[in-house]
Order: sequence, then C-alpha cells, then structure tokens
Amino acid sequence: MPMPPQQKNEQRNRFKLGEILLAQNFISTEQLDHALEQQSRTGESLGATLLSLGYIDDETLGNVLGKQIEISQRKRLGEMLVDQGYISETQLSKALESQKTLGKKLGRVLIELGYLDENKLLDVLAAQLDFQHVRLDNFNFDNSIIKHIPEEMARAYKCIPLYVHQKVITVAIADPTNLRTIDHLKFKTGLKVEPVIATEHEIVSAIERTYSGDREALAALLGSESTADLDIVDNKDEEEEITVDAEGQQVVKIVNLLVTEGIQEGASDIHLEPQESYLRLRYRIDGDLVERNPIPRSLMAQVISRLKILSGMDIAERRKPLDGRFTIRHLGREVDLRVSTFPVHLRGQGSREKMVIRILNFDTSRIDLKRIGFSRDMYEKFLKIISAPNGIVLVTGPTGSGKSSTLYACIKHVLSPEVNIVTMEDPVEMNLEGVNQGQINPKAGFTFAAGMRSILRQDPDIIMLGEMRDFETAQMAIQAALTGHLVYSTLHTNDSAEAFTRLMDMGVEPFLLTACIRGVLAQRLVRGLCPKCKEAYEPDAELLKFIGVRPGTQFYRGKGCSFCGQSGYKGRLGIFEFLVPDHQIHEMVYTKASSESMKNYAVKNLGMTTLRRDGLEKALAGLTSIEQVLSVS
Repeated sequence: MPMPPQQKNEQRNRFKLGEILLAQNFISTEQLDHALEQQSRTGESLGATLLSLGYIDDETLGNVLGKQIEISQRKRLGEMLVDQGYISETQLSKALESQKTLGKKLGRVLIELGYLDENKLLDVLAAQLDFQHVRLDNFNFDNSIIKHIPEEMARAYKCIPLYVHQKVITVAIADPTNLRTIDHLKFKTGLKVEPVIATEHEIVSAIERTYSGDREALAALLGSESTADLDIVDNKDEEEEITVDAEGQQVVKIVNLLVTEGIQEGASDIHLEPQESYLRLRYRIDGDLVERNPIPRSLMAQVISRLKILSGMDIAERRKPLDGRFTIRHLGREVDLRVSTFPVHLRGQGSREKMVIRILNFDTSRIDLKRIGFSRDMYEKFLKIISAPNGIVLVTGPTGSGKSSTLYACIKHVLSPEVNIVTMEDPVEMNLEGVNQGQINPKAGFTFAAGMRSILRQDPDIIMLGEMRDFETAQMAIQAALTGHLVYSTLHTNDSAEAFTRLMDMGVEPFLLTACIRGVLAQRLVRGLCPKCKEAYEPDAELLKFIGVRPGTQFYRGKGCSFCGQSGYKGRLGIFEFLVPDHQIHEMVYTKASSESMKNYAVKNLGMTTLRRDGLEKALAGLTSIEQVLSVS
C-alpha cells in the first residue's frame, strides 16, 4: 500500500534534518542511523531524539535549524502564531488591519510592525508548509557545491545551494513554494531540487560570503571591467570624487573592495599603513590583525585621498591627525565608518598618512545580556544592580573590550515604555529604538560635561554616559545618581576594584563614591574556539601548575579547519569580574586603601570571581583556550 503524501513529506523532512546536521559535521552517519532507528520506535521527532541521545545540544540545533515546531492540524498563519505564543490576539488584529492598507503578506506586515522576528516567522512557516528551516549565519559552504548555481541566478532567485546527495541538490530559498523557481533550478543544475526555507537576509549575506571569495585577488579585481560602487548615505561630496580615467577607476575598485570585504568578514577595523613599496592592508577580525593583499605604491595616495573625501576630511592637510566619518548601505542596513588618519614618516617618501577605518556594524538583535557570557550567578547579581532605582553602574576595561556592547545590552534589558533613557556617546555606535541618544560634538560645545548639565532637564530615569573622562563629568554623574537617577558609564581600568582608586585620582571624594556606586563590572574579550575543530588535550604540567590547576586536567584547543580559516578560533566571548561593594569595601575606600587589597577582600569574603578565574572556567568548558585567557588577564 503506497504511503500517503503527507506522511511521505514528514518522513522526508526527518531525513532532511539529519542530512543537514550530517553535512555540517555535527553528527556522524552512525549517530544518524542510531537516532533514526530509535525515533521510529519512540515516535519522537528526530531533533528531540538527537538531543536525548546527547549527539547534539539544544543551542547548536537552534543555531542550525531554528526552533523545531510540530503541528497537529493546518491553520492560518495568524492563528498558528498566536497558538505558538509569538504574537497576541491584539497584535494579530492590528496587523490584519494594516495588511488591508499595505497590501503585503501578513508575515511581512508583522515583521515591519516589530511584532515578530523573521526567523520565528520562518519556524512557523516551515512547520505549516512541511519545509525544513535552516539558519545560514554559521553554515559552512562547500565551494564545489556553490558552483552548481551561478551567482547571478542565486541573487535573482534569492537562493543558495547547500549540498548534493545522490543526484539531489538541497537549496535554501526565501520562497520555496515558488514552483517556477524550482523548475529553473532543476533545468540549470540537471539535478532534482529539494528546497529548504531560510530568511532572505541570511541568503543574501551567504551569497556575499561565498561567491565573493575569489575577489580577494587584487590583480584580478583591477583587471575586471567594473565593480559596484559603495552605496553612500547622504554624502554630498561623493559625486565630486568619482573619476573616469583608468587609474581613477582602479582607485574606486580598491576602496569599494577593502570596505565591503571588511564588512563581510566581520572586521572591526581596517588598517591602511604606508610602506616604502606598497600600502599595507590589514583587517582586525575577532581581535587579531589579519593581513590581506597589499595595494600598489602608485595608488597609495589616491586611495587615502578618496577615503578622506568620503569621510569629509581636508585632503590638503597631511601634517596633523584628522578624524571623519561616512555611512554606507550594505545588504539593506546602514553601516557607519569612523575614519582616523595619523601622519607617518617614510625614509624614501617623506610624510605619508596611516589610516584606520572603524566599522560600526552592530546588529541590535544580537545584543542580549543572556548571550554576553555571564555565569548564572553573576548574571542574576548583575540584573539586580542594573535595575536599581538610582546609583552608578560602571563597566571597565581597555579599549576594544566590549564595554559599549555591554551597556547597550543593559539598556535593551531595562527598556520599556515607562522608562525614559537618555544617552551621551562619542560616537553613537548603535541606534536603539525608543532610546534618546545624544552625539557628543566638542566643536559645537556639546561636551560630556555640558551635556550632563542639560540632560537632567530632560526628565531621565536612566542616563547612559559613554565614558567618565574627567573630574567634571564624574562629579556631575555622581550628582545625578544622588538625585535619584540611575547612571550607566564606562571607565578605563584594569580590574573592578581599580575603578574606586581611579575616580579618587580624578579628585572625587571617597564618601561620594560609597554613596552612589552600586557595582563595577570589569571585562575582556577572548577569541572563542571553533566548534567544528576543537579537541581536548592535556596541557604541559608546568603550565597547569602556573595557573593553579591540578595535573591531568583536560582543556581544549582548535586544530584549524576551513570553517575557521585554519585559525582554530571563531567569534569572541567575554570574561568578567563583578564587584558589588559592601560595608567593608566602603571603609577601605574611606581610608583610600589600595585596589589590590580591595580585590583580595572581595575574592575571599564576597566570593568575587576574578577575570582569570572566569576565563579559566570558560576554557575548561571548551569555549576558549588557556592562551587566550592568559593573554588578557
């Protein structure tokens, strides 16, 4: 007796889930066979079976395949979203009303109204339409598979191939119900096409990452006919810079290449450093500088000049440091670029300019206190402090340690219609909806101190101050805290206890500090181990003795693979030290005790976890390496 179509689809989707995990090396063939055998006996979903067997964890499953939703009967999309708890009845009614005037699909209307995240929508659609939902952010693409579908076709149909198995190609598509697209892909590839569903944004981003890999060769780029120009946002000087001669077109291509590739590779900074015979190009990726193909010496000055014009600098001024900025639109999102020049001297060429471009490309959806890396105990303590009715919460650490991201995560957590939040930043690195963000402008007289004098007249509940830079700013922040406001700010210190001595060095009275400082969080960023190639090992006995760990303890390291660019690392995470002062700490501040004695007391009597200890706990858990922890703590 033939299998009913619906049952056949459900069986195929179970295999599809297993194939995706298998193709990404998250499970082995033996593990998949064992899970399918057990799943057929228990009747549970394959995802639940893999979880119960311990072959994969819940976080990995969610990152690769989204939330696994099972439905017993077909319903309309709106009803399903309400049933799953993603939206309320009221939100559904408002969306349906808006849909009548906008003429768009209900799902798109819900996303535009801010009621629903696109990935959550796809989780429900995948269950409703019997398609597997795939998350592409961390998908490891095979170049031999990518070649089955040309770049132009992938961009036109918003699709990307994932893998091929037994003359069947699995393709992630934004709209897998479009049968005409499926037919075109069948004809082009000569293979049977099995679609899975993914967000349009993730597909476009994946296309940029995969099809653009061979553009890295600068010589090939300079020999090409054209390169898409940067989509500059509100820059009146852009048209004046475009040149039509061959050399000018090469400059345009190089600038477009280095900026767009920097963004695509997740770089935080782009370094352009003049050398005697070339312009050195380096990207800072996950905290480390990675060198790329150099720019010819003949184009060195023109590349720097073009970037200076884009960022509103004076191209004739080369004798002193300059600062500027410009904004581009990349994959539908605005990305701010902060540009800084610094004069350097070359023996054969005289004065030249070194340039650093800071890429402010934050994704607000990823800023979440739960994802920053706190231990459970520290997370609960920190939530209480940032929800206090008044006082000062400080985040400390060196430049590039993630302080601003932590403050933004704090703001997102406490943000509500009942709370008025006003910030003063230099610069505004991330725009948060519902927050009044002020941009410091010293040339116009808008300094941190001047802003603090005015901000209190804005009836704030919470004030976020980018940095306590001087006595006047710190004094006014303390006055704001003493008059019933909650203040978040940052400070450059090595650990949490040092914040007290640093503020006293600025001239702040000890009794003011004890009256208003609720907690101090010190943090660092370390590189995370690649989840695909990390392996357990036993470090040298001398090293274990040095860090105070018993012999024979296992840690982890990355072997290096194509997924992490052979580095063994992927992404970054935070390590933290959180000090909540008690009466004894206050007494030590009054007597101006050393930061070291405060820290020792907090460790012994308050149970404070130091940066080193927090880092080693994360290294033991396989999240980072011992070398990374020792390098920052």
